[in-house]
Amino acid sequence: MNHKKNKLLVLCQLFYPELVSTGQTLTELCEELVRLGMDVEVVCGPLTVMDRDKKVAKYIEHKGIRIRRVWGTRFPKLNLIGRIINQITFAASAFFYLLFHHFRKPILVLTNPPFLAVTCSILKLLKISGPYIYLVFDVYPDTAVKLGVLKKNGLLSRIWERLNAFVFKHASAIVVIGRCMEEIIAKKMQNRNLSTNGKLHHISVWSDDKLISSASNTENPLKKKWNLEGKFVVGYFGNMGRFHDMETIISAAKILKDNKDICFLFVGEGHKKQATMEYAARHSLQNCRFYTYVDRQDLGYLMNLANIGVVSLLEGQEGLSVPSKAFGLMAAGVPLIAVMSPKSEIAQIVKEEGCGITVKPGKGKVLADSILQLYNDKSQLKQMSANALMAIREKYNLDKISREYFDLIGQVV
Repeated sequence: MNHKKNKLLVLCQLFYPELVSTGQTLTELCEELVRLGMDVEVVCGPLTVMDRDKKVAKYIEHKGIRIRRVWGTRFPKLNLIGRIINQITFAASAFFYLLFHHFRKPILVLTNPPFLAVTCSILKLLKISGPYIYLVFDVYPDTAVKLGVLKKNGLLSRIWERLNAFVFKHASAIVVIGRCMEEIIAKKMQNRNLSTNGKLHHISVWSDDKLISSASNTENPLKKKWNLEGKFVVGYFGNMGRFHDMETIISAAKILKDNKDICFLFVGEGHKKQATMEYAARHSLQNCRFYTYVDRQDLGYLMNLANIGVVSLLEGQEGLSVPSKAFGLMAAGVPLIAVMSPKSEIAQIVKEEGCGITVKPGKGKVLADSILQLYNDKSQLKQMSANALMAIREKYNLDKISREYFDLIGQVV
């Protein structure tokens, strides 16, 4: 390792102590980069998902990370208009902060908010800031088009695609989190006559396996708190967003409602949570439980509650997003049922590693049958569990992935 520390500025809306979604993911990565010897500074927005009324200092330090919070509105995340306003105000504040501080260090910038990287492109073009690495967690405007929020050839979509090309052109590196996503981004670049040679990097999502595995050998307080003793738990943990197939999962819960041993545990928030809860209430699904996000120190306990973990994407969303919750479940040795296209990254991993089953979206009966299959076949469940743990230890752990980022940032420097 070089004696001189490499420096990095991370630009993201969510960060510690808002440990949900990309806030959790980026906090884990930055902590590990600091441990590896990198000088890390973060510019993020105010709390908008959890504890919105909580006041957090504009500048704090966390495990060697210097965190600067810029101004932004704080409308509820589930309000679409409010969420867009939050994103715009944060992006504008971040732009002016970078404009007046003339950062020359490399910047790691996310697709959330989706237009945040444009600020980095403008500042780099003006020679005001340094190089930037564009980390693609979600592909826009494609996701919005697939959901029917935008028209494919509408004015906003065409403008968005031009801005994407602008960002791709000026990025020093582009990181994608799945092979199917890599194909989509490469095609976008080729359509704009932009070279992908040496610029496009596939680095997987990861799991903080040490945090999660540390909870596996201790008494689980959540099991008693939520009255799950003796239950076979089918866990869905994380965002219940517009592009997640909650409909198939809750329909499977309805099919299995007479099995008193099987419990569907939903933990998280998102656009579809309320509708999913209303469906469960309407059909008297006593086998469903709903809770909000748990604290980070309880994340390992949460993952270890599940006998089976369910992750999902709507048809057509493959390559546009990768459910990161899958890796946390795998780190706890939990077999997966991937409700998504077989072409998606998680479905490919499930097949390659032998750590679960893939079910096509909309197939509630097939999902219910798959759950019963693993419920009744403990030897298959055990083998899939061992395979999931092996995959995390060899390929998808935080230590390995953070070193890949560390090396990439060093190359950009």
